[in-house]
Amino acid sequence: TTPSSFLPPGERGGTTKVDSEKSVASENDDSSEPDKKKQRTSPPSTVAAAMRPHVIELNPLLDECNIYESSVNDIPDEEFAKYDVVVASRLGMDQAKRVSAATTKGGGKFYLVDCFGLSGCAMLDLGPDHESRKEIGKGKLSDLVKVEPYVPLGDMLAVKLGDATGRWDKVPPKIWATYRAYLEYESKAGKWPSADCADDFVEKTKQWLCEESEKPSSSKDFSEDYLGKDEDLKQLAALATAEVSPVCAVLGGVLGNEIIKAISGRGEPANNILLFDGIDGGCRSFILQEK
Repeated sequence: TTPSSFLPPGERGGTTKVDSEKSVASENDDSSEPDKKKQRTSPPSTVAAAMRPHVIELNPLLDECNIYESSVNDIPDEEFAKYDVVVASRLGMDQAKRVSAATTKGGGKFYLVDCFGLSGCAMLDLGPDHESRKEIGKGKLSDLVKVEPYVPLGDMLAVKLGDATGRWDKVPPKIWATYRAYLEYESKAGKWPSADCADDFVEKTKQWLCEESEKPSSSKDFSEDYLGKDEDLKQLAALATAEVSPVCAVLGGVLGNEIIKAISGRGEPANNILLFDGIDGGCRSFILQEK
């Protein structure tokens, strides 16, 4: 359902003081208004429906703005292949891999992004044939070059946690480990973590971390307590659905810039992970690949 905060005051449910005054006045007035003016229109049932008129207003060149009320599971691959860019959020691993493969097969770019508490993570799959021109000076661009190495989203998710390190990392970044734990839990439980299932999240996450720590990797050893004790994991479960507006705005702006670079081919795009830390305001990129 649509949160009431997405709607202008006049479109929110319930009877306002002004409505009540009009109702009393109409009882004492013989000249009744047409029924259509008295009836209150129902608020949109989804966030997408609430945002559609604003999206069209901001982009009048948009021919259409289709809304699919059905689950992502029911949308065929052919539909995703029609778009140049697909940005998804709160998807499980299986669906993310399917949608990404379908999008890039059609020549599009796929972005999986989520914010949780003061952190955010985005996975970028630009497709095997993406080319861009690097900026080599003021107003100067290089020849077209392919983004290397290219790692499909499915292969990113298959990388061992211990190998998910950047150039200067000795252990996997905590933000990536947290997001990967969310995805792992969704694949096992069939739902996104939350405060209501915190105990189950703790159990499954500790089991997953223990399994990952036993795999040979390039990072330093870590244990099932890598993301904290039980209480810390319960807090992470509660934060999984906590989307803080400034964090969403900043990471959304960074991602929007990446999408513009990908579409225009101007500037070297991030490849293939973006991590945002709201505590220090830093946003870093590193390549996630098997080592």
